[in-house]
Amino acid sequence: MSLLFAVGSRGALDLAHLAMKQLRGVHPRLITQAPDVRASLAILPLLQDLGDDFAWAVWYAVWKAYARGDRAAVLPPGDEGTAQRFRAAARTVPELADELEILAAFAAGDNEPRAPGDALVRVAEWAAGRGLHEPAIQCAEAAAALVPESARRALAAARMNRLFGEVSRAELFYERAITLARQTRRWRTYVRAHLGKGTVKKALGDPEAARAHYFTAARAARNLSGERWLAAQTQHDLLGLAAEEGSLEQALRHARQALEWYPRHHPNLPALAHDIGFLLVRLGIYPSAIELLQTALGTPIAPQDRVIAWSTLARAGAGMGDTAIYARAVENVLRGVGLFDLHAAAAFDNLARAAAMLGLWEDARQYAERSLEIAGRRAQAEAVKNARRALTAAIAHTVPSDVLPSDERLTSELHALATNTKQRLAVWHGRTWKRKRQSGPENVGRI
Repeated sequence: MSLLFAVGSRGALDLAHLAMKQLRGVHPRLITQAPDVRASLAILPLLQDLGDDFAWAVWYAVWKAYARGDRAAVLPPGDEGTAQRFRAAARTVPELADELEILAAFAAGDNEPRAPGDALVRVAEWAAGRGLHEPAIQCAEAAAALVPESARRALAAARMNRLFGEVSRAELFYERAITLARQTRRWRTYVRAHLGKGTVKKALGDPEAARAHYFTAARAARNLSGERWLAAQTQHDLLGLAAEEGSLEQALRHARQALEWYPRHHPNLPALAHDIGFLLVRLGIYPSAIELLQTALGTPIAPQDRVIAWSTLARAGAGMGDTAIYARAVENVLRGVGLFDLHAAAAFDNLARAAAMLGLWEDARQYAERSLEIAGRRAQAEAVKNARRALTAAIAHTVPSDVLPSDERLTSELHALATNTKQRLAVWHGRTWKRKRQSGPENVGRI
């Protein structure tokens, strides 16, 4: 007996109506479960250099955010001693005084979750800027747990995990952000979550899935959010995908569109300049690449982006035979990669190729092995392939080749694009650009 026959005609109509609602996307969609909670005590050793009170205050706020059921029974009570420790923490790290004041009120029993959720996200951004991976991830994840219906807090948790190489956790949080944003029509967050998940898929060696997320983001940015800077970010990510696949013509088209659509002072402009400089390196146009990369590095860009930019400059300098540029760039990569290792595998791959150009075979081998080790640990399939090629070439004492196919027209267009980008950077002031407030604040940093 069929289910529809058993429930009768009225029941059948109800079931059919429910099915139609589900097909139309009106019925709430299944929301991806957040990953298991990390061990919160891992925060303490990384923050104790800033004082025991500050380390304890951040740990307590994270623990309090997860206080549900059995955990609430063992949570230390929020008494006057707790408030004093939060005040001492604020004196230790004054740039977070406002956030710690909000978290102190939360510890004392303020049950409104959104303000402490935002405060935890800002603490996460502060920690990420200093390469403190565990506090950054845990504060962002705690914010997402505190306001589980918030798409932008899930996006912040995804971004922090991706920033520090936790790709499996990042993927879950990006999927959660996509679903929540779609339900609540937060289209800006929806676009950014698709971009982030596309970046994760690209790192995992699935370019088709990455492209699908990028194109979904592009359509949503154009048709739903109405913000050109978001559409520019989709073109920027498609540029990276096209360059990896060896299609210079497509990469140029995406780069031109991104440069046109980015606002004059958008903070991603130096990163776009680096990517265009990398195209010049891939074509062996080293003088123009050096000029553009040095201009980009003269701007206040994010520390993790500086690491990859210096490594690309090392490669361009080696291509020119300029050992001074190479040595200075290598020094800056090795100084920064320990704290900001988002692009560590790609940076060491660049150094391996640069060392090979100069005939420094032992250095090339060591850099390639380091790249392979990092890429393997992070399950970055594309980076693993690149590192293996670089390592094989270093052992054979040959220079690995990844020159993009080109012609005179494309080379000329790339030169013109590089010149235009350098002119844009000359008048760029990234700190002056602000996002419009649309459907609530979504200031969770770069994707």
